[in-house]
Amino acid sequence: MKTAIAFLICAGMAGAQITVPDGTKLRVRLDQTISSATADEGQGIELSVTEPVKIGDQVVIPEGARVTGTVTLAQVKRHMGRAGKLDFSIDRVRAADGEWIPLRYTVTKRNGGSHAVSTGVLTAGAAVVFWPAAPAFLLIKGKDVTINKGVVFDAFTDQDHTLAANGAAAQVSGNRSVFMQTSGTANVTVTSSATGADIEVDGAFVGSTPTTLTLSAGPHQISVRSGSSLWQRTLQVNAGSTVNLNAQMERTQTASRRVQ
Repeated sequence: MKTAIAFLICAGMAGAQITVPDGTKLRVRLDQTISSATADEGQGIELSVTEPVKIGDQVVIPEGARVTGTVTLAQVKRHMGRAGKLDFSIDRVRAADGEWIPLRYTVTKRNGGSHAVSTGVLTAGAAVVFWPAAPAFLLIKGKDVTINKGVVFDAFTDQDHTLAANGAAAQVSGNRSVFMQTSGTANVTVTSSATGADIEVDGAFVGSTPTTLTLSAGPHQISVRSGSSLWQRTLQVNAGSTVNLNAQMERTQTASRRVQ
């Protein structure tokens, strides 16, 4: 009887579902500088979510979540004073359950479908929230175009996405219930002796210290940079865990060690 009751409770919790509706807004930040002088069409770019997206009390897309995009237009400056051209798309975001959600630039779909892959940020007229410097996308006669790291703008999910509440499912073993983390994520808090140091995860800029990141289970390369100082660790993330990293930036540190 106890086993049956436990099974019903666990099944009910595992069946609790949260749906991220089509058209949910999120803000994303470009994590690298791209230039028409060096970029190639079709090249992948890295972005990240600047603030968590919640449905009720549940975080469905965490702050710092990975966003990927693609260079859609790249032409170097040419003769006769013709400026370079540069544009990129934002394609998808990784949700709290580790799955990818496609993105677009408008609240409602245009022409019955997404235009994220075929057109870029500038040609799509994306809502720009913050430029870290003067609008670099303006075409200046005879110059290459540069879009600076740190630009922030709005994007919208391009389909409904359903994930388990709290990212957790449950199973029954004998007379007791065992809860397993199925979202495959952990909270990682990164601080440093130099406040405001840049944090990179697997080579992509994700923010500045101090901050708390949500990372998927598995190994990740964590780098913290401040001026010429570099701190690096290989972090093995276990689902459901909480990890605190404190980067000491007094001297350049390039050696990596595994952190459990």
